[in-house]
Amino acid sequence: MTASVRPPSLSLSGIAFCLPEKTVDAHRWAARCGLPDARARALLDNGVAQFHDAAGASPVALAVHAVSSLLHETDTAPETVDALVYTHTIQTSVLAPPANTAQEIQLCTGLSRALAFSIMQQHCVSPMAAIRALLALAVRHSSLRRAIVVCADVIGSECDRLRAIQDLALHSDGACALLLERDGERDVIAGLYLYTDGRSFRGTDDDLQPVPDDRYYWSAFSTMRAAIRQAGITSRDITHVLPHHVNLPGWARLMTMLSVRQERLFTANFGRIGHVFGADPFIDFRTCRDRKPGGWSLLFSCGLAGCFGAMVIRH
Repeated sequence: MTASVRPPSLSLSGIAFCLPEKTVDAHRWAARCGLPDARARALLDNGVAQFHDAAGASPVALAVHAVSSLLHETDTAPETVDALVYTHTIQTSVLAPPANTAQEIQLCTGLSRALAFSIMQQHCVSPMAAIRALLALAVRHSSLRRAIVVCADVIGSECDRLRAIQDLALHSDGACALLLERDGERDVIAGLYLYTDGRSFRGTDDDLQPVPDDRYYWSAFSTMRAAIRQAGITSRDITHVLPHHVNLPGWARLMTMLSVRQERLFTANFGRIGHVFGADPFIDFRTCRDRKPGGWSLLFSCGLAGCFGAMVIRH
């Protein structure tokens, strides 16, 4: 009889993020774009107050800052990191060829031993896709003990109109770095599920605005439900829901669909931080202070082109 081999697990051992100091409120954004003030009021009605503006700073510089902070705050020696994955949403959030963005971050942070590569095209779900790739690598390579995922995105000041997702969010510039460690005892990733709706491959309409998704609620719900089932728990066990910072009113509906009490939705960052692309649920994880041993957090993100991702973490 052959004994079953338990697949390796990864723990979310540390998070650090970098947000530019400059903030722009909804009224000022509307004025900068030549839009009526009613547009700003509509954003405010949906819980959108401001965004962080990098004002020309490089996404790579933000990523380096986030990784450096992560190494310092977790007292992690750079030479002990086995893999570095850079993720982004915007096509321009990379150095111009032939430069290598992941390698530049690696060199600037001293991660000389790390296998370095990049993942994109899952848009704001790319950090979760990177974690899934690392889980697969950990199965094949027992030497992979510690990894860092960093996401960074910046919208140029000349593209201010692209910050808005209808009246439901304003994109913030920023970066977030995650420390993942093999077989940890706390904050273990117990479920991870990704889904892509192929109907939305184009992502935007002719005016570069997101195309309304008539299946959004069902896709979001079913993705989160799949991650919960994968973790071997029920929605009643979820103690915190850590969302992407888009469509705050719609989250009341999703919480009802999930049968999770409304007060378990973490909303503190919707208005004050904005939508930091794929970083939102991880920033929430870092700033949600009342996570207790034995609890379960449900992280969710979705992006353009029908990308959805959910992750369940056991504290």
